[in-house]
Amino acid sequence: MHSPSVDKIGLLGIDVGFSKSRPTTGIAWSKNGEFGAVRTHSDWERRSRHIPATTTFSVIAIDGPLVPIGADESLSRLCERLFIRGAFQTRCKPGLSNHGYGKDLRRAASETAEQFRHLGEQGRVIGKAIRAGTPIIEAFPNAFLGVLLPEARFTMPACGKRKKFDWLYDHAVDSGVIGSLFEALGWRNQALLDAVLAEGDHEKRAAWICLLTAACAATGTSEIIGDDKGGWFWLPQSELWAPWARNALEKNQAALS
Repeated sequence: MHSPSVDKIGLLGIDVGFSKSRPTTGIAWSKNGEFGAVRTHSDWERRSRHIPATTTFSVIAIDGPLVPIGADESLSRLCERLFIRGAFQTRCKPGLSNHGYGKDLRRAASETAEQFRHLGEQGRVIGKAIRAGTPIIEAFPNAFLGVLLPEARFTMPACGKRKKFDWLYDHAVDSGVIGSLFEALGWRNQALLDAVLAEGDHEKRAAWICLLTAACAATGTSEIIGDDKGGWFWLPQSELWAPWARNALEKNQAALS
């Protein structure tokens, strides 16, 4: 029996935004060749309007720090520590989610996971999913794009901290690595690829990368970094990583072992 095409699989990507007044959540979905992306608010009532009715999803990828239920707020996560050192520090590091603003984002990510968990396909379970019995995983768009980019891209003019993700996205489009990822996934949906490449909205861009994170997980090609205690980053398959990124991860793993 052949596995279904990634274009047929129900995939959902969510960029967690937690402003009470502004639309800072991005949502992207794909199933049976159809797809969409929107920017909306943090409450379920408005988020739910933008998801196709009666649709369930094989993988739900959320951009926000997801830790096991009951984890201490001050828990230091291995996946974060691995990406704040060495070459990652100036290229695609995460914020630490165990203090300050990071704690707020951790709470918002947990609330988002609870909002969307009922949309997971019945009986669909993913190993290392952050919520037992669900297909919910954590996306980290900055690193997802960063590890794909050749080192030469990082010698080009840098950007302000607030615009780091958009800088990475622009270079991912320009360098062709997003198209290469679609090819590696066997995802032959030119209209979707064109939409991802043309996207200019920050939140919808992040949601598209969450959707690609879900696609990697659905096809069993993800590189999964972290541990059971603190959770996992789901990234593209290691064969697509730039050599600098593979070397940086190996060095950081050795330093923290």
